[in-house]
Amino acid sequence: MGKTPEYTKKAVNNYREKFDFIQVRFPKGTRERLEERGNINEYICSLVLSDLRREQAEKK
Repeated sequence: MGKTPEYTKKAVNNYREKFDFIQVRFPKGTRERLEERGNINEYICSLVLSDLRREQAEKK
């Protein structure tokens, strides 16, 4: 395979700059349980963001 073109690398970097990447470790077997609920990323993001909103509302 050839080298990745610079325009592709730039596009990937621009996309990645829009997000915070956080690596989280769970006990073995958790992935399978989470996959039963659908998209893991969407599920975890919704839980974390709703908790942060609730916490912020309690401070007000």
